[in-house]
Amino acid sequence: MNPVTLPDAEWFDLAPEGGGKAWRIFLARPRGAAPAAGFPVVFMLDANAGFATFTEVMRRGAVRPQATGIGEAVIVGIGYPEGEDHRARRSFDYTAGPGAEGGRGGERATGGRDAFLAFIEDTLKPRIARELPADPARQTLFGHSLAGWFTLDVMARDGHAFRNYVAVSPSIWWDEAWLVAGLAAERVAAPRLAVMVGEWEQALSPWQAARPEAGEMAARRARRAMVDRARDYSARAAKELGPGAQVRFELMAGEDHASILPAAMARALRFALAD
Repeated sequence: MNPVTLPDAEWFDLAPEGGGKAWRIFLARPRGAAPAAGFPVVFMLDANAGFATFTEVMRRGAVRPQATGIGEAVIVGIGYPEGEDHRARRSFDYTAGPGAEGGRGGERATGGRDAFLAFIEDTLKPRIARELPADPARQTLFGHSLAGWFTLDVMARDGHAFRNYVAVSPSIWWDEAWLVAGLAAERVAAPRLAVMVGEWEQALSPWQAARPEAGEMAARRARRAMVDRARDYSARAAKELGPGAQVRFELMAGEDHASILPAAMARALRFALAD
């Protein structure tokens, strides 16, 4: 076997300065000279599952930025070391408390969002700033599914942390009331928010309708109402975030909860790097 590597990219494990479990950080360095203010930075959650794809989408787009709207950026992926229970850790990191359904596999701990955000702000961002020229005014948080819930929560309650927020297929059903309440929080700057959800996230796709578990899938999707909740939250956010805020909602045709992630990456980067 000759392993394939991703050029100009690396990973390292990083723990909070006060101690605790480490996160695995994936870093893709941009090519070419940095702008005077530094490169824009996109922080990607669940990076074990998509960092390489996200990086390649950025680099392919940056070849012809005038055509794609995508330029060079720092991609910082936040994931978990090999051998750890990624599902358990993300259920803790991305949530403010138990979900409406008790969480998948209800034994998983929840409520770690404050500690996780503190790690990003106090440990990870300073480390990235020491590694390369990064523009603190052009930083984006990108999250999918439960990480999308976290992205919306940070946008509403800690909007100063990033300039841009991209929530793909956000699990608003986890605790919709908490997210809605967060929109009333005071904020010092108007955020830019993009919410994307797949056409087949609330109803069964044609290729799923004949599966043995179709009835169970349909009931779960109807209960979680991913499309309706994403659309309604986006409309509410557009009204409540205040003057200057930008909110974009997009229903992506032909995609479901899994397939939407690579399809959304170029659009997410174009939105984030347009600012």
